[in-house]
Amino acid sequence: MYQPSNFIPIDLTINSWDDLKPYFDLLLSAKVNNIDDLAQLIIHYSETLSVFHEKNAWSYINMSRETDNQEYVDRHELFSTRIAPELEKAANSVEKMIVKHPAFNDLSEERFGQFKKKLKRELDLFREENVALSAEISKHSTKYDQLTGGLTVTLDGEEMPMPKASVRLQSADRMKRKEAWLAISEKRYSVKSEADDIYNEMLKLRVKTAENADYKNYRDFAHDRLQRFDYTPEDAVNFQLAIEKHIVPLARKIDKNHRDKLGIAANDYRPWDTAGEPAGQKALKPFKTGADLLKQAIAIFSEVHPQFGANLKAMQAADLFDLESRKGKAPGGYNYGLETTGMPFIFMNAAGTQRDVVTMCHEGGHAMHTFLTSDEPLIHYRDTPSEMAETASMSMELMTAGLWDKFYSSADHIRARREHLEGIISFFPWCATVDAFQHWVYLNPEHTVEERDDYFYILTKRFMSDAVNWEGYEHFRRNGWQRQLHIFGMPFYYIEYGIAQLGALQVYRNFKKDPKAALEGYIKGLSLGSSQPLPEVWKAMGIKFDFSAETLQELVEFVQQELAELQD
Repeated sequence: MYQPSNFIPIDLTINSWDDLKPYFDLLLSAKVNNIDDLAQLIIHYSETLSVFHEKNAWSYINMSRETDNQEYVDRHELFSTRIAPELEKAANSVEKMIVKHPAFNDLSEERFGQFKKKLKRELDLFREENVALSAEISKHSTKYDQLTGGLTVTLDGEEMPMPKASVRLQSADRMKRKEAWLAISEKRYSVKSEADDIYNEMLKLRVKTAENADYKNYRDFAHDRLQRFDYTPEDAVNFQLAIEKHIVPLARKIDKNHRDKLGIAANDYRPWDTAGEPAGQKALKPFKTGADLLKQAIAIFSEVHPQFGANLKAMQAADLFDLESRKGKAPGGYNYGLETTGMPFIFMNAAGTQRDVVTMCHEGGHAMHTFLTSDEPLIHYRDTPSEMAETASMSMELMTAGLWDKFYSSADHIRARREHLEGIISFFPWCATVDAFQHWVYLNPEHTVEERDDYFYILTKRFMSDAVNWEGYEHFRRNGWQRQLHIFGMPFYYIEYGIAQLGALQVYRNFKKDPKAALEGYIKGLSLGSSQPLPEVWKAMGIKFDFSAETLQELVEFVQQELAELQD
């Protein structure tokens, strides 16, 4: 069990850069006479970053829980716009000191190989003039969170946040679905102009950061900044093409089957119908409260592996969950690792749906990853690439699916599993749409708002359902990209979900054959963090890092077999 060296107090109060500066001064003035001193300096640097990142995490968590709490908004802004920029500059100085030390290249390749690669990349990309730009981008990201977190609609006289209103889209009553869909769509569209302004500013700032770092475009800069060492932007484009060829036809077939189940004529299948239930069938209602969801999640995770359940119980005891949707809460869900606590915080907007069950298992998978890397001394290795982080979470969705009967009757359990697998197929085209959209946006940064909406519309025609009749509501379709928060706050962080889903399907296929061996591989791979290259981590899990068209086709066929076994 890793124990901090007490170079910096883990309970340090940080209210300004002055509270952290003395520790960076100590790092920069340290006498590093040999390779052992250098290794110790790296540990002290990691611990200093860990203390900052935990305090920064709480500033974000509190703000996202209460976007209308000005004190929380101000504190998050303090970290993101005043403390973080100073830390970034100081960190760059420390990293230069480490990399330029004569013993740096002599550090063990087995232990420090990935660390060296990460540091060199960070130094290659760092430009002091980008520090202020990053702080400005963060401000706009917070504005977007506040804008969307404050959206509510009124249905049947009740004001409710968007996630709760979205539950109505699953109703068997078509008029209720339409009413809810129109209310949600109109409310989102009412802030289109503000969201466009926010995104336009973010776009300009991001393009400038890429130019400052001597890149021709932000796409390639973002790819390198995300430390994607194992594939290229062109590989991502090829993945989009593979999805178009092997997934889109099946996703469209699933959509048409759903239309037929609803008994709707081919030209009358409307956007408010896509999540609807057939007449006489109610939407799956797995739980009533966040407490119910957590109780069953703990039972399920305990059955998959006793330690997994114990981890969730430890989080519960430490009050590290915020699960239910409410007004003023930011949209979406996340697992935020707490670097000195060694546990994460799980945030989501549960409204009593099957999707919430999947989200809980997904974020729980991230949480297990946090626990399994908590013994790693280097924050650089606890911070895993997204492709690996999402493999952890999506694998957990699939490994827990057989135990969702704790929420359901036998028939509803089968239905939930079918919907989940069909959702995986249907997700790939949306993943390709979001990724392709961002490629175009940042390769054509001089575009107008109208051109941007036009291109998104083209992509939806290319990748998404061809069964839905959007007549009269094309403006909502063209603006659909604004509902994807990653496009605003985490540019290019989306293709990872598609790549990771291929890893998760391989883990699940192994789990079906030999649960014990698959779990051992899962734990072994997650425990490595990012101390090894992605292909090696996946190999430790018993899977291959390959998102070629051939692998995609092979795994789609596996999902189809699973669906065939789950016939009602």
